[in-house]
Amino acid sequence: MSNAIIKIKKSSGEIVNFDIHKVERSIRRAGITGSQVKFISKQVANQVREGMTTKEIYRIVKNELKKVNVGSVYRYDLKNALLRLGPAGYKFEKYVASILKAYRYDAYNPEYDLQGACVGHEVDVIAERDGRRIFIEAKFRNDFFDFVNLKDTMATWTRFLDLVDGASLGKCEHFDECWIITNARFSDRAEKLGVCKGIHLVGWNFPKEASFGHMVDNALLYPLTIINDLTDNELDILASKDIMLCKEVLEYEAVDLAEILGADLQRAEWLIETAKKITTKTPA
Repeated sequence: MSNAIIKIKKSSGEIVNFDIHKVERSIRRAGITGSQVKFISKQVANQVREGMTTKEIYRIVKNELKKVNVGSVYRYDLKNALLRLGPAGYKFEKYVASILKAYRYDAYNPEYDLQGACVGHEVDVIAERDGRRIFIEAKFRNDFFDFVNLKDTMATWTRFLDLVDGASLGKCEHFDECWIITNARFSDRAEKLGVCKGIHLVGWNFPKEASFGHMVDNALLYPLTIINDLTDNELDILASKDIMLCKEVLEYEAVDLAEILGADLQRAEWLIETAKKITTKTPA
């Protein structure tokens, strides 16, 4: 590819300039380091043509990653893996709890509503650490271009305040903090409200250095949905046992995992080996 500007088409239909630096960032996020980042991005750039879609470029990147490290191909597919946690938000809520456990929070999904001062509230995740209890709303979105907007954020804040008031009346446990975690993005007004009210917002790319994507990548907390060859039934079985992360699979012996899945030993061994590849990043 020459230094000429090449126009490509985003999934939204918008026409933009091809940016090799974005390719490099995505390759790094997939766990590739050192000189291999430049090498792979150059291989990708050489195949990009005028008018290509981002989906086509995505496939090119995956093909090049596959030549270097199989685990990186899975990690590169994180966004789509998060979408497989849908269409409802149940699995995403369990996934958020698993992530927080890995960050040394005592986190769980309540099986009952909590009574506020006025009404009862369903709570997605409760997390505790250092003596502080956190009310967490897990906002799953089936479209990464979607936003958690001001109305959503205000509704969460209202529920939190009712629970705080309920705790003062002895109706429920006390909460110290209010968080919203989403696989999508926050609108500008939602972010402003979060800052103003002290709501801890965590989105795909917000806040910049501590985003949801960073939380997953930095600690290799990839969901099992990143393994496309796992069936929906297998994912449901694992979720019912609170096994949501590739890392959590590695805590089991193959014979025990086979029993959980109702599968043969070979299937369990394959899953463990695949999880190892995904949670082992490429050395520089």
